[in-house]
Amino acid sequence: MPKKAIFTKEQIHKKAFEMFEKHGLDEITARNLAKALNASPAPIYSCYGSMDELKKDLISRAKEVFIEYVKKQETDMIFLNSGIGLCAFAREEKQLFKSIFLKEKAYNSVLKEFRDLMKDEMSKDERFSGLPSEFKNELFLECWFYGHGFATLIATEYFEDPSNDFIKEKLLNGAGTMLLTRIDNYRKRNRHKKISQE
Repeated sequence: MPKKAIFTKEQIHKKAFEMFEKHGLDEITARNLAKALNASPAPIYSCYGSMDELKKDLISRAKEVFIEYVKKQETDMIFLNSGIGLCAFAREEKQLFKSIFLKEKAYNSVLKEFRDLMKDEMSKDERFSGLPSEFKNELFLECWFYGHGFATLIATEYFEDPSNDFIKEKLLNGAGTMLLTRIDNYRKRNRHKKISQE
């Protein structure tokens, strides 16, 4: 009788994460993972109670990787650092970026979680202080459109291996200019309203 294959939880997680990076969460089934491990599904279920539990672990790991990029201090502007981080993640973790941001239509909640991580980071920027939540959300969404689009162009190699300086310049000229102009205009309008009410 052949010896039963023994896998640690870490080995199973590592192989599943590789599959997540390359193919997305939909491809991670007990059968597909067992095939990749060259084993039966039994070792998977001895380490994880369910495939959902494993997928939650994978998403948590992906968030950790992603947030490292988003929190990296490239400049003194938190919102710009978030954009550079998103684009650097797309450049250096192409497959993982595609799996999270381009493939997971069935996992819109996952995409929302990653988007909210960025939103939380950006909201720490002092330039957003004193702005109403609705306006901040509007600004964030507009920055997200630009940043996500730019990161997608990087992940799909429209821009081949762009430097952080190139990314910074494009973000400042595009989303940064739009953002600061909108904030300035908002504050000017509010000042005029206050003056006219006095």
